[in-house]
Amino acid sequence: MKPTPELIYEYRAARKQAIEDCKRRTQKLRREIPRLGEIAELRRDIAYNMGKEILERGEEAKKAAMERIAMLDGEEAQLLNAAGLPGDYLSPRFRCSYCEDTGYVGDLVKTPCACIRRRMAEDRFASSAIDKRQSFEALREDVYPTEKQKKQAMKAKELCKKYADTFPEQSPRDMLLIGPTGLGKSHLLNAIGLELAARGVYVYKTTAYNLINSAMEAIKERAAAPDFMGPELLIIDDLGTEPMISTVTRETLFSVINERQTAARATLWATNRDLEFIQESYGDRFLSRLVSPRDTGMLHMSGEDLRPGLR
Repeated sequence: MKPTPELIYEYRAARKQAIEDCKRRTQKLRREIPRLGEIAELRRDIAYNMGKEILERGEEAKKAAMERIAMLDGEEAQLLNAAGLPGDYLSPRFRCSYCEDTGYVGDLVKTPCACIRRRMAEDRFASSAIDKRQSFEALREDVYPTEKQKKQAMKAKELCKKYADTFPEQSPRDMLLIGPTGLGKSHLLNAIGLELAARGVYVYKTTAYNLINSAMEAIKERAAAPDFMGPELLIIDDLGTEPMISTVTRETLFSVINERQTAARATLWATNRDLEFIQESYGDRFLSRLVSPRDTGMLHMSGEDLRPGLR
């Protein structure tokens, strides 16, 4: 995924600001310590003449030029030290020393720097429906009405934690959480999302309702369809609560699951509906992919609604 235009603008502005600040600092200090300006001029002269001298005298000229520059660098460092200033005072103070606020590293082949990858992950996370409060650590063990339900919930937590820990080598690649409302399915999805987002994985969480609404908006506005192939992990919660719109709901959901499975992109699903409802609502071809043993691990949850006890 590419950085947004806003993020690119931010990086360009930050780099420009760092260079301008450096220029102002340098001009002010050279007025106070004129020798620093003389050193800079001498360095430029040496660099300008170096190519001609190397052609005439070879490596000996290059070595002599580098020695003169080193001596000037040493003198500059002594002047800065005497003024109580750090050695990099006359250099731009970029936010990232690796990419120097360009967002990219590499000489011949430019690749996104770790700093801009983090920012893209933060932006994607901010636009996702992941609840930051619902981590694995936040799962309580004192809210279950029976020991059986508690044991089942802790087993589900263990399986979901293993899924997150082994990503992207988890097997099966996808997971379906199925069961009545109030059993913690959404909490488990959020917990997986939080774990992976913290590792820099591109995670996006939405509800089936919002997924269909965004598809409808794209059709209405004649815009490009939402990018549901981009996320390394796509989380779709509350399957079965979305509006059933003829020629849109079925085709959109089938397109998402079919294209992501074909591209080996991981998807998590959660639903309060049973498999009979899913088959009747979305058809055999969607159900066959949703519960395919090769692609999807099914996690059945049962018991009493926990929400009243959490209020």
